[in-house]
Amino acid sequence: MRLPIEYFNCAVEHIAAHGDTDIFPYPLELKFLQNRKAEIAEKLSLLDLNDYHPMSLVESLVPKSKFGFRAAHQPFAIDTVIYTALVLRIFDAVEEGRDPLDHNRAFSYRKKPGLHTDLFHEERTYRDWLELIKLEVFSDENSHVIRTDISDYYSRIYRHRLENILISLSGDSRTVKKIESFISDWRSRQSFGLPVGSNASRLLAEAALNDTDMGLISEGYNHTRYVDDMLIFVKKGQDPYAALGYLAKQLTENEGLSLNIQKTRILTWDEFISSSTTPGAEDDDSKEKFATEKLFWAAYGHDDYDKEALKELMLKDLCTELEELLNEPFWDMGRIRIVLHAMRLVKSEEVAKYVRSHLSELIPFAKDVCLLIEEFMTSNIKGFEDMNSEITDLLLSPRMRPLDCARAWFLELGVRKHISFDASQIRLLESLSGTLDLRQLHLLRWRAKDLNFFRSRKTRVHEIQPWAQPTFIFGASCLPKDEYSHWLRSIKSRIQFPLGQEFVEWCNTVQDTQPLG
Repeated sequence: MRLPIEYFNCAVEHIAAHGDTDIFPYPLELKFLQNRKAEIAEKLSLLDLNDYHPMSLVESLVPKSKFGFRAAHQPFAIDTVIYTALVLRIFDAVEEGRDPLDHNRAFSYRKKPGLHTDLFHEERTYRDWLELIKLEVFSDENSHVIRTDISDYYSRIYRHRLENILISLSGDSRTVKKIESFISDWRSRQSFGLPVGSNASRLLAEAALNDTDMGLISEGYNHTRYVDDMLIFVKKGQDPYAALGYLAKQLTENEGLSLNIQKTRILTWDEFISSSTTPGAEDDDSKEKFATEKLFWAAYGHDDYDKEALKELMLKDLCTELEELLNEPFWDMGRIRIVLHAMRLVKSEEVAKYVRSHLSELIPFAKDVCLLIEEFMTSNIKGFEDMNSEITDLLLSPRMRPLDCARAWFLELGVRKHISFDASQIRLLESLSGTLDLRQLHLLRWRAKDLNFFRSRKTRVHEIQPWAQPTFIFGASCLPKDEYSHWLRSIKSRIQFPLGQEFVEWCNTVQDTQPLG
């Protein structure tokens, strides 16, 4: 079983441009993809996928509430390319069988027809969905609105059902079964769940709710949803409780899914309209919050910043607002991220002081905090100098122990040269033994030009776990050029990860350029 090269070309272009996940730091291998797009696509197009099995996933707990966690997944980069190409192969046909785009029911992650690097139709982001709701595009003939979402959606998708939906919509059972085989290898033969974080998984998750979309339509319920966040518009004369019961029964009996009880509400039409509109001028507190959100959406939408919103934002006490949110018994994760993003835009030394003194409390928002630190340091805002000791202690703290992804983000500050760990601190960090830790520590050793580390271990590269081999091989590029080139030639036949020989050849060509700069 082989795929035409154009699917791999599109997958490589997409992942090189947009990353492999939105959860983990981008892996080193993405630089390899960016530099060798055509060669990688050609090699993969010659691969017999019937004989190919992906490497294991890196799995990490990621906080999703004050006291709750979910699993996030990072496949090996080449496996993400193959997985994405397989999904691209079937998804134009799948998309044709879904509710039409302009109905705005299945709103999120609508694939463009054909092979495009961006994959998705523009103006279908979560921000756009909220704007759609605020515009009140749905008729006021409605009496109630049901607001709900699905519990632990990605981890509970029953893949046998998904397989049947995909085959029914695409007619390509061979490719669908290979997709299922890929995911099954990743999920240790479990029957439930998709890997979380990649755009290929997002497309499959959309398809998994197609029967639910069609069922609601056939029952006469207008609705709109963004992934598993759903609004059902109940017309006058319809019973809102009956509508909620239908949805719960559809999900439970047909999909093996259930609604999130804590987030399910039946609102009157007036309550819904009130909750969906812009705050009035008389509500100063709501105006301040809206200014924060407005700037946040502008930043993520790549629009010009609203100068008036920025002016209002800079007058706010963001540190106090964040403190209050963190002290709530239940966290509003989205609002906390909004405030952290607003802090990135304001760039005040007061913010730097607050964040630095509360790093331990902010571990659940590691990505947002590390991007904030990076933004401040690249903008020469004072407050985050000489943090190597603090970050070392944080990484070794008990609170960090179960959170591989959070550790990877704080180590990434060293990989990107925002923090300089000294030799003694790197030795302390060697006690971290997760896969992501090993990879990041190889790159820290490379940044430190630790010739002895790579020289003393280079003859045993085959003993390093396959996931960590690429970072060790690249990290060893700090060795003298002749020594490094000779060693690379000697190890090509012993590499144990996909496209390993091509990766080794790439490393030999980029030694002097150091593409992670």
